Amino acid sequence: MFDIVLLCLISFYSFIILSFTCGLFINKEKRVNIQPFVSIIIAALNEQDHIEKILYDVTHQTYPSEKYEILVIDDESSDNTSNLVIELSKKYQNVKLLNAKYGDPSLNYKKRPLDLGIRNASGEIILQTDADCRVKKYWIETMVSYFSDNVGMVIGHSQINKNQSLSQQIEALDFLMLSATGRSTAQFGIPFAATGQNLSFRKKTFFQVNGFSEFADALGGDDTFLLQSIRNKTDWDIVVALDKNSFAQTVPSLTGQSFISQRRRWASDSLYFKNTNPLFFIVITTTFLANMIIIISLGKVFIFSEPFQFLINILIIKFIIEGLLMIKATSVFNCATLRKAFLPWFFLQIPYIVYMGIVTLMPKNSRWGGRHTI
Repeated sequence: MFDIVLLCLISFYSFIILSFTCGLFINKEKRVNIQPFVSIIIAALNEQDHIEKILYDVTHQTYPSEKYEILVIDDESSDNTSNLVIELSKKYQNVKLLNAKYGDPSLNYKKRPLDLGIRNASGEIILQTDADCRVKKYWIETMVSYFSDNVGMVIGHSQINKNQSLSQQIEALDFLMLSATGRSTAQFGIPFAATGQNLSFRKKTFFQVNGFSEFADALGGDDTFLLQSIRNKTDWDIVVALDKNSFAQTVPSLTGQSFISQRRRWASDSLYFKNTNPLFFIVITTTFLANMIIIISLGKVFIFSEPFQFLINILIIKFIIEGLLMIKATSVFNCATLRKAFLPWFFLQIPYIVYMGIVTLMPKNSRWGGRHTI
């Protein structure tokens, strides 16, 4: 009976992963030639080591400088972040500094500075990235080109750079697989997720769904929850930016602890999707159960001396299915060098996914930017 359940779970899981792989073969997009006023929103918490780099990138764009502004919202940093922004604002007139302490007190975590920036934005298009990201000089014009009349949100891609060590390559591959899922589902017209490292939406669309108010207390919500609100409550289309000039890059986690803390924050609000996107919740649950039952099966092999062969066959199926997704994802995002990290990633992600699934049921006491960690 147990083997039948395991086989059914792996079969359904394989169907899901194959669907994601198929979605990466879809390249539909519609581009327009427009130049609306754009507001770039960057929330920063103790980012003195990164803020100058991202501000250099966004002040050296091919988009007309008079057509965009850059709002940096300092979330009460304890380092030199604010002073660095002030100095740069003297050089670039479209750079402005806001302080999150003047934001909406009902909003928790990163949503408060982002909401403050959006409410003070002059642009009809909001373009969001993180302080530790880097973008190309064509970033603004490329992201804006996806805003045809019926588009309310554009999901941008972000990937981890500086992948020297094996641990960084594993992290980068893990992030890439998540991004591939987001791109694939968006191409099917059922977007699951987005990243605040590279996200754009109409300002009026944000207010149409009452901003972040419906998930003010959630640990996350500034990207994927907002996406789900727009998808469920409006008629706006949500599209994904396919052009490589729209891609952003971010840095790897400094330590294993910071990586786990980040992923726990991402996983902590998964139960939210039970109501907002049941299909996404089914995928999350199936992924958790498929990996959980493999762990249980492995335990049975060692504790009850059951034969290895059935478990090995299941792992081979899982390896092939996930390998196909990995090969297509690394090809689409031009990250073939990450393929060598697939084997260790494959085995590490089984207990990792089970752990993250259990975390969703635990109290949420983490905050963004390392101010508090789980």
